[in-house]
Amino acid sequence: MKKYILMLVLVMGFTLLITGFVQAQFTDEEIKIDRCMAVLSEMASRKDQAGAFSQLLSHAQGIVIYPRLVNVGLGWGAMFGDGIVLRKDRLTQEWYGPAFIELKTASVGLQIGIQEVSLVLLLMDDKALAVFKSTDFEIGADISIAPGPLGDSLQAAVDLNDSIYAYSYSKGLYAGFTLTGSMIHADVRANKKFYGESITCESILNNKKVNNEVAFKLVQLIEQISQ
Repeated sequence: MKKYILMLVLVMGFTLLITGFVQAQFTDEEIKIDRCMAVLSEMASRKDQAGAFSQLLSHAQGIVIYPRLVNVGLGWGAMFGDGIVLRKDRLTQEWYGPAFIELKTASVGLQIGIQEVSLVLLLMDDKALAVFKSTDFEIGADISIAPGPLGDSLQAAVDLNDSIYAYSYSKGLYAGFTLTGSMIHADVRANKKFYGESITCESILNNKKVNNEVAFKLVQLIEQISQ
């Protein structure tokens, strides 16, 4: 019995060592992309939305993934976190990016609590893409964002005229969660580290085809879910 326990401990220790070694080979940006894959898999596995999410994703012109947004509030509120955005060319079906972005929100009003949110935004048109190509942009009334439709499939009666559809899941309790008023910023440092040059989100999403092993795995996952 003691021998069995010792072997189990050794196996677990070896597994942790290998996992740590593999992660050590990733850059900070690749680790973020890897976390985005986990979030996307979770979104696609939820029984109440999997079918509709997959079908809507197949029509999207881009995708934004925030693996972890922190939302805190006590009368006033703040939300912050970072993520990535990719664009799909409608003609060639090729993917461009990722561009690294940040989100920051400050607000007042009825809100209390703390929450961690994982968020996926499906970008359905050029107007939505323009938001995330911008260096700085405030989400407001000029861009239509709606909760993503749920169900086993997209229903014919569902009106899909919004520019952005949002899917999220959270840990913790928070009253007053909204994206309205959020500022989208380019993560200048992350983009420079990933691409080896100072580059804008617009240039990345217009010109930089996916050319990174970890990012390519994310694209493969997107395509798999979209089928």
